[in-house]
Order: sequence, then structure tokens, then C-alpha cells
Amino acid sequence: MKNIEQEKTENEGNGYRRCLAKAMDRTQQLLCEKDVSHDYKKIHAVKSILYATIEQAGIETDRLISAQELLRELLALVVLQADPLRHERQEALKVLEELQAQHHRL
Repeated sequence: MKNIEQEKTENEGNGYRRCLAKAMDRTQQLLCEKDVSHDYKKIHAVKSILYATIEQAGIETDRLISAQELLRELLALVVLQADPLRHERQEALKVLEELQAQHHRL
């Protein structure tokens, strides 16, 4: 059974995908219509969904960059396991825990 945090995270990721799909669909509809230059309401609506999608893409990018940074740190700590020190192993486990928590939020 999924916990509330997992469902929230999945909905956020799906929210971006839905927003992107909606933006592409509405933009295509607008561009395929003949002479919509005077339909300011429709143009404004498409601009709004595009702005929202750009913002969502930025948020999604930030999450992925954060995950990438944790993966790089984890890689460096795993490389050090050839000469394992207790501190390094604990640090690696801590980073892994952060990555797992972030993965559940993605």
C-alpha cells in the first residue's frame, strides 16, 4: 500500500506531464485554427498554460539535478570503499538515504 507521501510525489510528477500534454495540445489547437488573432482570450489561455509548464519544467529539472548531485556523491563514496573507513561508509549510507527519500518524492 502506498503512503501519502509517495502518492503526493507521484501526483506532482504526473502533474508536470499533464501540464506539458495540455500545453502542447492547446498550442496545437491554437496554431491550427484559422485567424485566431482576435481571440485574445484563447491566446491568453495558451500563454498561461505555457508559462505554467515552463515553471513546472524548472521544478522538475531542479529535482533531477539534486538527484544527480546525490548520485555523484554516492559514487565517490562507493569508490572509497576500496579502503573503507567507518566514517565514509556512514556518509555513503546517509547520502543513499537522502537519495531514496528524494526518489520517493519524484
